[in-house]
Amino acid sequence: MTSQTLTTQLPYQDPALSIPERVADLLGRMTLEEKVGQMLQLDARDDLDDHIARRHAGSILHTSPRAHPACERAHGADPPPHPAARGEDCIHGHSFWPGATIYPTQLGMAASWDAGLVERVARATAEEVAVTGIHWTFSPVLCIARDLRWGRIDETFGEDPFLIGELASAMVRGYQGDGLDDPTAILATAKHFAGYSETQGGRDASEADISRRKLRSWFLPPFERVAREGCRTFMLGYQTTDGVPITTNDWLLSDVLRGEWGYTGTLITDWDNVGRMVWEQRIQPDIAHAAAAAVRAGNDMIMTTPSFFEGALDAVAAGMLDEDAFDAAAARILTLKFELGLFESPGCPAPSSTRWWAAPRTRS
Repeated sequence: MTSQTLTTQLPYQDPALSIPERVADLLGRMTLEEKVGQMLQLDARDDLDDHIARRHAGSILHTSPRAHPACERAHGADPPPHPAARGEDCIHGHSFWPGATIYPTQLGMAASWDAGLVERVARATAEEVAVTGIHWTFSPVLCIARDLRWGRIDETFGEDPFLIGELASAMVRGYQGDGLDDPTAILATAKHFAGYSETQGGRDASEADISRRKLRSWFLPPFERVAREGCRTFMLGYQTTDGVPITTNDWLLSDVLRGEWGYTGTLITDWDNVGRMVWEQRIQPDIAHAAAAAVRAGNDMIMTTPSFFEGALDAVAAGMLDEDAFDAAAARILTLKFELGLFESPGCPAPSSTRWWAAPRTRS
């Protein structure tokens, strides 16, 4: 594709066509670099011009609130040819946005045992999030609280898999509303798939000694519940199980999630999961091998590993990946964007919301 102004409407720009038709047309026009870029979610606090102009980033996170104008300038078009989906950790209210409503943590909400109330919290959160130009929340958390030494207990719904599934499903319904074409709907994310909270000694993001039987008995049922509820994205945990990172766990991602459950949604890594395979877990020799492994395992969006862009291209050049290896992931991401209506409107903040960040704020 070129950046020149088009005098005629291309098929992917026609909202009268079906989303699969629009995705197929756009995908056929994209370069290899643009397809790889669609798989990147990068930090808006870094070099946005480089993220968007050179790496063609498909998604940006941490845009609220001051990075919004810079994000719009970096795209340079309204709507841009490749609109970026914007994500944020809005896990119990729009907590990074001054003036937003803050609700109890998930552990506090779980004490209510009231799925209807939790759904209303998520619905109200979605309305506040959507008006500020954010499309994607990394919530709800479906981890099970079994070791109080683990530092993220307050982010969970507690220790009961059934209750977790019920309350998480309620949050998914609240966030996503009646469908992504609703301007107040945002993408829900079930995290962290799976067994992330069962690490050794309560240490975060380390090895999880966990059998498949224990996974099926405790940790997988809540995720299956929200998968069947229609949660559109799943986030993968940091940890390894039997030395295998969740990012490349074929049994979990292919056999169970996409196979047994028939999940067709989008998978996103957690923070630098792909780079972590090189610099921390040391199971891949370099970023090209790590990128190839992540793509082959079925990951769609790679969070905050900027070098995935170069690594994926190097993997193609070295024959580790075919050029069409990115098509399925890019198609799933583009589908979300078309459903959200980002090709018609990139979802800029509503004018009334700018008052929250236009002037400096002081602590009272």
